[in-house]
Amino acid sequence: MGIVTIAGKKWDVPKKQLNIFNKEEIENILFAFNQSCGGNYYMLDYYQRRIIVDDLSSAILCGYSRKEIEKEGFDFLKRILNSEEQCWLDKVNTAGWNFFFLQDESKRKNFVISYDLTVKTINGSKHILHHKITPFKFCNRGNMWLGLCHATISPQKEMKNQAYITNVVEGRRYNFVDDNFTLSKMEYLSYKERQILSLMAQDLTTAEISKNLEISAPTLDRFKRKIFDKFGVDKATSAIHKAHMEGLI
Repeated sequence: MGIVTIAGKKWDVPKKQLNIFNKEEIENILFAFNQSCGGNYYMLDYYQRRIIVDDLSSAILCGYSRKEIEKEGFDFLKRILNSEEQCWLDKVNTAGWNFFFLQDESKRKNFVISYDLTVKTINGSKHILHHKITPFKFCNRGNMWLGLCHATISPQKEMKNQAYITNVVEGRRYNFVDDNFTLSKMEYLSYKERQILSLMAQDLTTAEISKNLEISAPTLDRFKRKIFDKFGVDKATSAIHKAHMEGLI
């Protein structure tokens, strides 16, 4: 989840496991994602503190070479983040790992952590990127080994130092407040609701969405009303706009 150093007592992985994934295979997966999504994906190896990229991973490269990133690992983030955001990210990471280790191992795959970071490119220009990190591979002790990161341009015009963890299956959100992640009072979108909102954003008709998700029109209408209630809006365009601002779609 960033520059954080993982506590040894929580991250005790046998050496024989260090090569349980094929780096070339991971790079091929990233290349496939990035072909479709404009270079927005890279992988974080939390045990060996590596950033795994392919030649299309432009969101994290920031104009630097792939070789530089692979050599520096997590320390590369110090090049593209200012010291204030590094400090904030360390707090988010520490709280995130503490939160993660408290979750039941069978449910850890359901959590996604999200936050914005201002990155500085090699030519000095700055961009606010929205990051979503989801578990990709676990060690045999149930700890996240690899995290798949999706980085996109943030809709925010300035940094607000906001981070949250979402249980995408249960539709629960935990906000980063006072150096901890605590359950939000606001209801969050479930996986099915996010699917519907994403299809709505593609301007699909009710019949098309119903067919795509194999649900009836009345069931779809109930989902829509619940989405509007959670967002406090009364029409689809407002819900879609808010979802974009929240980085949900």
